[in-house]
Amino acid sequence: MALIEQIPTRVHEHLCPNGGTDGLHVVIYADLTRTGRFGQEWLVVTDDRVRVMGADGQGLDLPLEQIVSVSADSLVGGGALSAAVDGRMVELVRYTNARERTFSRTAKFLNELVEYRRELAKGSTEKKPPEIHADEEEDNRCPRCKLLLAEGTKVCPACLRKHKVIGRLAGYFKPYVWQLMYVSVLMLAGTGLNLIPPYLPRPLMDQVLVPTEAAEAGQRIRLLGFLVLAMLLARAGHQVLGILQGRAVAWLGARLSHDLRTELYSHLQFLSLGYFDRRKIGAIVARVTQDTSSLEHALIDMVPYVAVQVLTLIGICAVLFWMNWQLTVLVLVPAPAVVVLSRAFGRRLMRLWHRFFHYRQRLNAGVNDSLSGIRVIKAFAQERKEAGRFSEHSREVFEATYLAERTWATLFPILWFVTSLGAIIVWYVGGKQVISGLVTPGTLMAFVTYLTMLYGPLQFLSRISDWLARSLTSAQQVFEVLDTQPDVREAADAVPMPRIEGRVELRNVTFGYDKHKPVVKDVSLDVAPGEMIGLVGHSGAGKSTAINLICRLYDVNEGQLLIDGVDIRRIHQQDLRRRIGVVLQDTFLFNGTILENIAYAKPEAGLEEVMIAAKAANAHDFIVSKPDGYDSVVGERGQMLSGGERQRIAIARAILHDPRILILDEATSSVDADTERQIQEAIARLVKGRTTFAIAHRLSTLRNADRLVVLKDGRIAELGTHDELLAKKGEFHRLVEIQKEMSRIKAVER
Repeated sequence: MALIEQIPTRVHEHLCPNGGTDGLHVVIYADLTRTGRFGQEWLVVTDDRVRVMGADGQGLDLPLEQIVSVSADSLVGGGALSAAVDGRMVELVRYTNARERTFSRTAKFLNELVEYRRELAKGSTEKKPPEIHADEEEDNRCPRCKLLLAEGTKVCPACLRKHKVIGRLAGYFKPYVWQLMYVSVLMLAGTGLNLIPPYLPRPLMDQVLVPTEAAEAGQRIRLLGFLVLAMLLARAGHQVLGILQGRAVAWLGARLSHDLRTELYSHLQFLSLGYFDRRKIGAIVARVTQDTSSLEHALIDMVPYVAVQVLTLIGICAVLFWMNWQLTVLVLVPAPAVVVLSRAFGRRLMRLWHRFFHYRQRLNAGVNDSLSGIRVIKAFAQERKEAGRFSEHSREVFEATYLAERTWATLFPILWFVTSLGAIIVWYVGGKQVISGLVTPGTLMAFVTYLTMLYGPLQFLSRISDWLARSLTSAQQVFEVLDTQPDVREAADAVPMPRIEGRVELRNVTFGYDKHKPVVKDVSLDVAPGEMIGLVGHSGAGKSTAINLICRLYDVNEGQLLIDGVDIRRIHQQDLRRRIGVVLQDTFLFNGTILENIAYAKPEAGLEEVMIAAKAANAHDFIVSKPDGYDSVVGERGQMLSGGERQRIAIARAILHDPRILILDEATSSVDADTERQIQEAIARLVKGRTTFAIAHRLSTLRNADRLVVLKDGRIAELGTHDELLAKKGEFHRLVEIQKEMSRIKAVER
């Protein structure tokens, strides 16, 4: 398989003078030149060479046999593909972030090709030649406008169809059909009553105040009283119905917002960690709180009024046509201009409100980062810097808001002026008809009154483009999250495993957070039930990544990971989670009581069970020494406790969870000797009879492990017991000696 993009004629002539593409594995373009300017250069990989060509066909030419390795390195706004040649790095091409996935995949292929040729030169025939092919996720673009979409979404903001979003929002009304019908009846009745008073000036003028025929004064007074009473009852009835409608709509809108917010938050809980790795928490919080609040405002305040105004508009137009269709036609003359202006400005407003929401999410993300790291900010006296950074984000929000509001402030007076032209025409033409005797003064007064009412709905509906831009942008932000599918999914044929023995097997496992940049490479390991495995290696060797795969926080890219002989991707996730316990270096505690945090793994546990777990974790004594004991509040992220106390509560939580597979990630780092001793005693109780994977900062703490796995650059470098690996004097021995040397340096410094 080959990855060959469209080749310019001049480049193709240099590559294949006889035509065709035989012998070409990769032909892709970089959208930056090596000087960092925008332009195209072509990377070409053949059976034995790597070439880089400009538009004139000139550039680098490297034999594959000289290349040791290839890397795709991230730079500001893009990256560079580099090759290690003769002990030095040679930059091949540069590219923007839009091409990053293509070149990451190409770097992986080149490394596999170099390794394959190296093995071939040794006479090995076991390895198969590597392949590269088009990636379905490579170019996440809108199929309609080809806009590059954000990772993890298929929603294109430029091609968003308003009617589809509105239709989807309408789907949330299905459980509340009867409430919706009740509101609709109130709206119809209220609109009907509201149309009565404007008609009453017609008989009031023609039959009471200025009658065309002689009538008794008493009869006119009785008719006056009847008309005034009808006007009063219509107004009062309209207000009563308005109160009932407002209450019903308030409940319905708040309920729909609650449903949407709950669905959104629940969906977030089941998304994979990869989703949160790619986004800022503050931006996600804005989706759950501010965007759903914007939708609630739209559902409560806007939707019912839009419906009422539309019904009023239809009713008024019907009455106006009935009273005088010629004048009504004149009133509607400016309508096409209003429609054209609304559509033209509506698109611009949509883009402007998209920008506003983007900047608002950045502001929220910045606030979340700063407040979460307030201790670090104060420790390094960076308060002014953070205040300045917030000011910059706030300025962006201000400018985006001002631009959107300024656009609307320009559009609205224009629309109002255009619509008011109809009234001016009516006064002139209608006045002539009254003078000519074609219509009565009362008819003209009623017509003008209705016309005044008509401009209210028209004025309101002229703002609908601004309202739609705001509310549909919020809806899009919410639906974008709801449409995101988790990377780690429940298999259709998932196997229930209520009991797990604890055998863990990795078969040729390869994984990278970007799958073209593997962190764990071709790892195979068989762990027996109840065995304790220590994971050792330098920072970035793949220890924590291996743990994440065992917990199935991510799925392997290649190979298999099996639990009790079953592929982990086919195990019910809830069953798997119930059988795995984790104690991390950075212990997270919720802002609640100690009792609540220990019982988090088993909410139904009673106080006695929690105390037994706390005693086993050497946590009971310090807990009861506190004034409130197990009811002591731990504070935000457990900040009211020491590091050692937080670790022991985490161990108690894991003991109460009673897992078959236990993960210990640097569980004794950054604590004093006495606290470490207590934690080690608690861990010794915890690991009994459980399959355990332990990562430790101090290598000596892994002496009791059944086997140590030494990882280097994502591969298993050594495997054996503590003493066996020391005797080998290999990578593990080197790490131990480095740690001893560091300990001696610290001792001298003291």
